[in-house]
Amino acid sequence: MKNLHTQEQIDEMRKRLYDRGAKPEEVVRHQLSDTPIDVSRDWNVGRDELKNKVDLRAGMSVELNPDDSIEQNERIETEDKPKRRYRSFILLGSLFIFVAVAIISSLFLYLGGNQISSANIQVSVQGPSLTGGGEVFPLQVAVTNHNTVPIESTTLILKYPIGTRSVGDAPRNLFEERIPLEKLTPGEVRNVPVNIAIFGEENTEKTIEATIEYRVEGSNGMFYKDADPLTFRISSTPLVLRVESIKKVASGQLIDVTMTAVSNASSPLNDVLITASYPTGFTYESSDPEPVFGQNVWRIDELLPEQSKTIKLKGIVSGLTEETFVINFTAGPANPDNQFLVGSKLAEAKIDFTIERPFIDVGITIDNDNDREVVLSEGKVSSVKVDIKNTLDETVYDMVVEVVPGGNALTENSIKSDQGFYDSNTGTVRWEVSNNSSFDKILPGDTRSLEFTVIPGSVRTTTSYDLVVNVYARRVAESSALETLIGTVKAEAKYSSNISVGSQAGRNSGSFSDSGPVPPKVGQTTTYTLILVAEAGANDITDAVVETSLPLHANWNDEYEAEGAITYNSVSKKIKWEVGEIPTGQRKEFSFQVNILPSTSQVGSSPVLLNTQQMRAKDRFTGALLQESASAVTTELSTEMGFSEGNGAVER
Repeated sequence: MKNLHTQEQIDEMRKRLYDRGAKPEEVVRHQLSDTPIDVSRDWNVGRDELKNKVDLRAGMSVELNPDDSIEQNERIETEDKPKRRYRSFILLGSLFIFVAVAIISSLFLYLGGNQISSANIQVSVQGPSLTGGGEVFPLQVAVTNHNTVPIESTTLILKYPIGTRSVGDAPRNLFEERIPLEKLTPGEVRNVPVNIAIFGEENTEKTIEATIEYRVEGSNGMFYKDADPLTFRISSTPLVLRVESIKKVASGQLIDVTMTAVSNASSPLNDVLITASYPTGFTYESSDPEPVFGQNVWRIDELLPEQSKTIKLKGIVSGLTEETFVINFTAGPANPDNQFLVGSKLAEAKIDFTIERPFIDVGITIDNDNDREVVLSEGKVSSVKVDIKNTLDETVYDMVVEVVPGGNALTENSIKSDQGFYDSNTGTVRWEVSNNSSFDKILPGDTRSLEFTVIPGSVRTTTSYDLVVNVYARRVAESSALETLIGTVKAEAKYSSNISVGSQAGRNSGSFSDSGPVPPKVGQTTTYTLILVAEAGANDITDAVVETSLPLHANWNDEYEAEGAITYNSVSKKIKWEVGEIPTGQRKEFSFQVNILPSTSQVGSSPVLLNTQQMRAKDRFTGALLQESASAVTTELSTEMGFSEGNGAVER
């Protein structure tokens, strides 16, 4: 009821405030009384007495002394204070409760009292601190869930170092492995044993990392927990590589490199690959055994404990003085995805060479051509000259010249020399002091020369020969250098293919039908079939083209059959036959028809049907440009076709 009355008063006041026509209520002012009221000076005044006095003052007009009013107000305020004190207690109590709850909640969260936290998941990786390369490496991973709720879709992720492989019948390279653990209940401990094989060089440090991937119920997010990585060292390697060779070489020198693989394993090593990385300036020549792939990959099918295998490699080093070259060898099991690539590195070795200033300058010319690669015509006998100059400032002694021939063009009797000795046991030709007294001492700047002839064997496809000339001498100075000085040079001769082009005239050849009299007669048209033939010799040829033309009195019938593209220019009467590629020993043909209408000025002669033919092509093996030509074709037909002699002469 009280609330209703209050609301009515509020509505009445709102109406007076917002009603534009409302008149302001006249305020009745009262004169304050200054009649003194006896009020207690202490706090023990009774509430009823004070209330009666206040009510009395409110009900009548009393004039009060201003000083008494102030004292009266102070007494009233003092009377009201006990009524408001309990509100302060309530406010302070609420604030205290709020602060206490905040502190307790923060401690609860900070100390891990929430239901799920990655801090409550423990992941540990245990394994040996030392292991032999290629041996089985036992790994133990423990995962513990200390949360009060389970973790789900749990996966153990292991990240392995380079050179890790699985063990078993079908080993494979391992880089990252995911092992599903599914659900881990509160307090559950899951132990995961893992066996792997780790390959690497001796004393190298490796690291394995482990991570737990998981989800929680009611969340689509993925959470992770990392373990402290496991670090270990490769204590030994099951395979050792040793490389031996000379350290100082001359540019162009043929060198020998010996690489030995030794097994340190307690069990046989199978399918071990050895690869070589050659520097720029090194040219592979041969090896024993031969590579299984390219020029730098060898395979050892089985290597027993303490057994060794040797690879002997030959190559030529070319470069500038003081330049250094390095050949790197790598050994390890084959990559399961590529049998010619090393999957995991077991061992590594290298050999380096330094090019010294040549002590003996060696030059070689083949048929007066001093290029390192010479092209000769098919079957040509060539003359070779070797010039040797002492480039030192001191005398060298007991010079030996050794020529090592190679290539399919040579036989045992291919090299002819008056003073050189051919050793069939080593396949070399030698000149030394015993058969050339001028080799006993060569003064600074002096030159010695020798000559020999190379006679190729039977002609075959891609015929060539190469000559490696090694020169040895002795000197007294520079004890740190090689006692046997080497000057060396290599040259190669390739035999180009012979090409041929031929032509002849005929009648009614192939699908052509010719007409007119034979011998030809004045005023009567006679047609002929012309056949062009282009042929390759010992090597494949490419970009072959034959060009020719018709004489003024011959006409193109636009009837032809050809292996290749034909172009005829009716103005210049030029014919272009684009033959293209012709394999070794093969031929291609081009047949076409022409006609002539003889005149009286040609009586008694055999008119030309086709002018000279020019053929050009490129030898695929040597890269040389080949050219050949054939003579003009006349109306005189071959007697082998059944025609009589003089069948081409024009008659009246």
